Amino acid sequence: MNFLWEVKEKIKKNTFALFFVELRKKLLYGYYEKKYNDRQFVEWFYRKKIGEAPDIDNPKKFTEKLQWLKLNYRNPDIPICSDKYEAKKYIEKQNIENLYIIPNLAVYNSADELDLDKLPENFIIKATHGSGWNVICRDKSKIDWKNMKKVMNTWLSENLYIYGREWNYKEQTPRLIVEPLMDTKPLVDYKFLCCNGKCRGMQVNHDVGDKHFVDYYDGDWNLFPDMNCGVALNSGKAIPKPEQFDEMKEIAEKLAKPFPFVRVDLYNINGKIYFGEMTFFPGSGFWNVTPKKYDEMFGDWIELPKQ
Repeated sequence: MNFLWEVKEKIKKNTFALFFVELRKKLLYGYYEKKYNDRQFVEWFYRKKIGEAPDIDNPKKFTEKLQWLKLNYRNPDIPICSDKYEAKKYIEKQNIENLYIIPNLAVYNSADELDLDKLPENFIIKATHGSGWNVICRDKSKIDWKNMKKVMNTWLSENLYIYGREWNYKEQTPRLIVEPLMDTKPLVDYKFLCCNGKCRGMQVNHDVGDKHFVDYYDGDWNLFPDMNCGVALNSGKAIPKPEQFDEMKEIAEKLAKPFPFVRVDLYNINGKIYFGEMTFFPGSGFWNVTPKKYDEMFGDWIELPKQ
């Protein structure tokens, strides 16, 4: 696990390798899109990733219920909230007190439009229609922009729908947004796992030195030290609870109220709470949760709507 994770991190930092990884993935999943309909793909890929067949018609586990929601539940606000550009407009309309929105410095339809001279020294570029398609720039002179533009244009040519059949991404407009880098140090990413409007769990992404960890807690900040979802290594140690945890939790639950499940990502920067994003199918619902008891426990927390 350590070795594979280190390889993945090295690929992310190598623009040349990243370009070919994205291109290969696009071609491969384009083939799967023609071969399988949504239900067939979900059942096949679930077995491939998790090692067992999912019960889609009578789901019990967290991962099974996410697949059910993916195939059966349609809320018109989900595609809006999944788009990193449109989600900010949605959040503004909610008028939630003490919740800040990170501004856009620029919006592009192509990486070729990128004008580095008009951007500050530090910034982050995000593809609005995907997950993990980000460029963190702490020094403009240290990035191979020629190859990075190729990578970003590859992102813009992709549709996240084909990788996990998340319907909410299928009709989105691919764009790049540029945001200010809110801190020169990596931020702690507080991800509130909300089931039927209540925060029942937490995913906390944080760095220790040059190592990245993803840890899981219950909704009251009690660590699950042995839980892993195959996203990254878990540290096995609880980090300090943010001072404004209760307020952050309340904000997350307000945003989550209309949905049977959503993960609400927030940042706490110098005492201010910032909106990150909303994710309706973490890992596209294909988390390989260990131990399995957590997949069952998280599943118990979600009450599915009528089809």
